[in-house]
Amino acid sequence: MTLKKLNKNKRQNIPCVLSGRVAWAFALVLAAGLGTWACRDNSEAALQRASDAWDNSDYDKAADLYEHYLERHADGDTSLHVRFRIANIYFANLHRYDRAAAHYREFLNQAGPAEPETRVVRERLAESLAELGRSYEAIAEYEDIAPQDSTDRRRIRLRIADLYFDQRNYSQALTEYSKITDEASYDEICESAYLREASIYQLERKQYQQALPIYQKLRSQTSDSKVRRRALYNISDCYASLDQYDEAVRALREIKDPSEQDYVARRIADLEQQAREAAKTMAASRSLMH
Repeated sequence: MTLKKLNKNKRQNIPCVLSGRVAWAFALVLAAGLGTWACRDNSEAALQRASDAWDNSDYDKAADLYEHYLERHADGDTSLHVRFRIANIYFANLHRYDRAAAHYREFLNQAGPAEPETRVVRERLAESLAELGRSYEAIAEYEDIAPQDSTDRRRIRLRIADLYFDQRNYSQALTEYSKITDEASYDEICESAYLREASIYQLERKQYQQALPIYQKLRSQTSDSKVRRRALYNISDCYASLDQYDEAVRALREIKDPSEQDYVARRIADLEQQAREAAKTMAASRSLMH
């Protein structure tokens, strides 16, 4: 074959070679596209199964399906919302606070500052840590929450104060409770703080004089009949501990609930007996002095 014919044959074969390569490349792209489509379809189906399980109150199955999804898709916008959902399942439905805390933390690590759920996540992380007994970690998370207004600030401060109370750090708890009640109008948040303050003075420190004005404030300002009754009982107990039996009985007589009258009558009888014994002891001491 001459050189001229050989070159001509090569030129004729080039389109065939190119056509084969293009077809092969196209097949690879198509396969990749179909694989991506199938993967996305499988992911969406997995999320739908998890959502269906949650709708049917099968929270263990929902959590398991979401966990498997996150193993394959650890980050991204969809994964962030999946992580929020699974953390809420662990927190609110399964009460597995260790898993809830782990997912809430990972959410905060991945989320940007503008993510709308960030504030809720941080508060639920704090609540999860509190449930796990990790009070000081919970306090640190609460301190990082930006309050929306003064009421929200006092509500968060109440949670912090209660955590110090639970840790028996009563000095710091009193400091935190005072931040709630100082210069604030009486409301439910104040009421909760006053009850804890008074109990510290009465039960933990035996400082009855400090507890009395707080209980008296509760008695006069609460709209809750149970809180008022509790305050009156504690006022009576504080006065009895101070040997002021007439005042102790007077506080009990303010309790008008029919269901409480048998107990009130017995308690008054006990106090009157204590008063008589105290009077005899005092009389005996005076006679010895003379």
